[in-house]
Amino acid sequence: MLVGGLTHLPALAPVCAAYIGLNLAYTFKLKTVPIVDIFCISCGFVMRVYAGAVVLSVPVSGWMFITTLSLALFLATLKRRQELISHPDSERKVLASYNLSLLDRFGDMASTMSLLSYSFFVMAVRPELVYTIPFVLFGFFRYWYIVEIGKGGESPTDALVTDVQLMLTVVAWLGLCALALV
Repeated sequence: MLVGGLTHLPALAPVCAAYIGLNLAYTFKLKTVPIVDIFCISCGFVMRVYAGAVVLSVPVSGWMFITTLSLALFLATLKRRQELISHPDSERKVLASYNLSLLDRFGDMASTMSLLSYSFFVMAVRPELVYTIPFVLFGFFRYWYIVEIGKGGESPTDALVTDVQLMLTVVAWLGLCALALV
């Protein structure tokens, strides 16, 4: 299927090659290097967004890259944080290089950057989406709450599908986006 897709979309080949290369480097070495490990995970998400844009033949703005990278850094950082708490004796060697204070600061920076880049994008490019910003902010607050109080966060997907408030926030955000962009 990959070969067939690349035959019809040769522009996707460099993205796929970079993604495969990143995953191989991560698997064999980079997953043990502090900070680089969470950036590798995050860059993988950015590459997937870019691949989707190539497939759909739509441009990806710098805002999208920054927001995606920052959001992925936020989620990867909190995943590491929760792994450190839940599995302190884990076989994941990189965890020994982190502590909760550092990961909390990384999470704070990444969430702030995500919110700012999304907000700047909205204000500069899509002002009709301004009413979605409080929902994004609430989503960050709710996710931090799930991590801190609910001891969740190792799986962002699990948090999304099990937390009603977070799920409703995403649905409301999507609904507002749809209404604003129609």
